[in-house]
Amino acid sequence: MPANDLHLLLSHDDDGSPVLGGGLPTTAAAKDVECPEARPGPTHLWDEGDDPDDLEAQRWGLIVPQGQTGDRLLEIVRPLVEARRAAQGGREVKVFRAPPRLDMAGAARWRKDVFDRGADLAVDLPRYQLILGDLDQVPLAIQQAQQSDGYVGRLAFPDERGYEAYVHKILAAERAAAHDSPPRATFYTVHDGTAATSATYRSLVRPGLELARSRAASGEFYASTIEECGRVDAPSPDEWLEASSRPGPGVLFSVSHGAGPPREGWKNFAEQHARQGAMRFGREGTFAASDMGERPFVPGGVWFMVACYGGGTPDKSAYRHWLERLYKLGQYGGEAEEVLRALPRNAPPFIASLPRAALANPNGPLAFLGHVDLAWTYSFEERDAGTPIARPARFLSVVRSLVRGDRVGISFRELVRFFEQANTELTSLYDLEAGGGRRDEARLGHLWMLRQDLSGYILLGDPAVRLGVPRARKAAPPDSPAPTAASVFGFGQVQAPAAPIEQVPLPIELERLEEAFGHMLVGERGHKEIAREYGIELGELRKLFDRYKKGGRGSLGQT
Repeated sequence: MPANDLHLLLSHDDDGSPVLGGGLPTTAAAKDVECPEARPGPTHLWDEGDDPDDLEAQRWGLIVPQGQTGDRLLEIVRPLVEARRAAQGGREVKVFRAPPRLDMAGAARWRKDVFDRGADLAVDLPRYQLILGDLDQVPLAIQQAQQSDGYVGRLAFPDERGYEAYVHKILAAERAAAHDSPPRATFYTVHDGTAATSATYRSLVRPGLELARSRAASGEFYASTIEECGRVDAPSPDEWLEASSRPGPGVLFSVSHGAGPPREGWKNFAEQHARQGAMRFGREGTFAASDMGERPFVPGGVWFMVACYGGGTPDKSAYRHWLERLYKLGQYGGEAEEVLRALPRNAPPFIASLPRAALANPNGPLAFLGHVDLAWTYSFEERDAGTPIARPARFLSVVRSLVRGDRVGISFRELVRFFEQANTELTSLYDLEAGGGRRDEARLGHLWMLRQDLSGYILLGDPAVRLGVPRARKAAPPDSPAPTAASVFGFGQVQAPAAPIEQVPLPIELERLEEAFGHMLVGERGHKEIAREYGIELGELRKLFDRYKKGGRGSLGQT
């Protein structure tokens, strides 16, 4: 019998018992999976030479509902719009209107017809995009399509006060002086004794902690403390409240079951809306939106929650057809039926109440990352090769970017990048099969599950926010000279072309210019930032760099 290694982070809201207690065998993933609905790719290539952190280069814009609802939301967030306009050099903040319902094909068409018509250069197109409105006002498909190459977040509150409170909070945080010390990274696991949380701790949290600590020792994980929390003997909501209330900016990474329907089902949509996706502590209770209030909760930080429906609930689960086929096959009928009963039915999609309450909390986080569907244990494991391999870096790279002081949209792209890899590999297998190649059922199934699981994560909050800490920079080894382009390209110090070239006037000393070229080659910093540091106009720096690549100093008429 195959081991049941496919686990689900979802529990019943009435008694805290897991919806899929025994899990499913990994062979279930290979049961006649269909090619997933294609996500639209980019309609153009962004200028990757610009600093992704620079709003003046990348631009910031809004995607809002059509009609009066969108008009009113724009009015509410006007202070944020003005702040972002100033941050991008006074340039216009572009606003795009979206219809309430679209599938992926419709989102692709919207992108080409509304967001990027391709009639002009993309210099004014915002890579940072903030969506305003719930999932029934601006569809999830647009967010998932846009985050394929953009930095995309969403705000969705039940009333105007939530939007006002969030805008006031993040603008106040940006005006405040940065903290002197690096941020804190806290990893919290609800050890409720279930197979799902145990597997997540074993394959994600524990190796992730080890990786973070080893990288911190070498100066490559910029956190003041790396802390593990969560009582092993019994879940403790009180410990959770203490761990999440500590002052100072930081990242809180949590693993738990998300609250799903009680065994008898939700009484009504209002109850589901208020409770689904809340953080379960086994039989010890739930941390829900009603428990938030204005208590200090990840103040000025970022919360990354790994749990089913933690970010929201779609109108149609990406797993429904697969689960229905499993049920009809009869091999996993009872388990599949149990999960099917927990899927959304005939109700509008919605952002979960818990992260909404956290973001509206004036003493709460600046951003939230979570799942909007069933969250399985697939996204941090590799199973298509046969033997499960833990891949904690998929999630730890997000945390590393956050504590480094990157904007949250940039940090979230780390996770989207792994989705794109799985999506590309899966598509290539379907293309191979369509061309007459052999269908690799097991590999298709594993990649399909990985792709679907990763696709469910979204960012809530303004993608331009960041922790209020000094941005970390990787220091060169003390005995190593600064990187130079000459050392990378292998140019000699006196190399010159065969024919004499007129000497090019240099804006700074040649040695410092080569040092700037070296930073451009390393690629850890944007060209605009390098130009600013060395006091060179960006266009001139790039022109000199292009010449230098062709022949070193000699191409500049220097020896």
